[in-house]
Amino acid sequence: MAQITIDETACIRCGQCVDVCAITHVFELTDASSAAVRPEDCWNCGQCVAGCPTDAIDLDTFPLEDCPIIERPDLPSRDSLTAGFRIRRSQRAFQDVAVDREVIRELVSLGRWAPTASNSQSVDWIAFDDPARIDELSRGTVDEIVRFAGLARNPLIRIALPLFIGPGAGRQLRNASGLIDRLQSARNRGEDPVFYHAPIVLIGHCPSGNRFGRDDAVYATYNMMLAAETFGLGTCQIGFFQIVVEKSSRMLRRIGLPKGRRPQIAIAIGYPRHEFRRGLPRRSPNLPWNTR
Repeated sequence: MAQITIDETACIRCGQCVDVCAITHVFELTDASSAAVRPEDCWNCGQCVAGCPTDAIDLDTFPLEDCPIIERPDLPSRDSLTAGFRIRRSQRAFQDVAVDREVIRELVSLGRWAPTASNSQSVDWIAFDDPARIDELSRGTVDEIVRFAGLARNPLIRIALPLFIGPGAGRQLRNASGLIDRLQSARNRGEDPVFYHAPIVLIGHCPSGNRFGRDDAVYATYNMMLAAETFGLGTCQIGFFQIVVEKSSRMLRRIGLPKGRRPQIAIAIGYPRHEFRRGLPRRSPNLPWNTR
């Protein structure tokens, strides 16, 4: 249970802690000050500590010495922010140049400022920068896709296959024969159709029981992707690998995840060989209001 104390001499009864604790309702206002009346319900989001204007709240998991005052620099203009969004594109052609591990550590650190459900902060990463290990993961990914496709075409097995790889996956595999052939041919030519010979592969993982693990990992990843541009790096989310590692226990063993963790996202990182000169248009999303 969270240990919460209120300094009544500092509290000005502004009610902000009550407002920001909108789900668990840990705080109530009394005649003297705010009071933590339901500390057992606290889920340690830290909103009360972050927002208190007089530092009257002491929460054991967020000591004030670890929570510096936020310096608010000039934020990017809307135009520059939009330009940053449009500049980032998925890169699949990388220079044969190593990326310093300190840069990757900084990117991972920047990713932690993304929101996580219930403030779980449970996204961790495994990094690969050994070309032989990355090639092993690439080859294993293609091999597993080919194996799944073969099982999907086998009339004796394909009835039970959805129990192992999910409903509809077998049909998708049977319909993707051309793509699978291209992946296998590319591997046979010495190409890397999975990670594109990127010098860095990052795999984000969360506890197996985290229902929002994928969301948390995606939020962190996009922070990192945008930040990577400031280092001159390109990135690409790798869907093929994620699809396979979710269905294949042998691929799961190859990445060496800690016990009780599940992979949620994989990204390739490196210095791009090319710079994109033009921004491409994107479809404007439909936006109905108050539909029934």
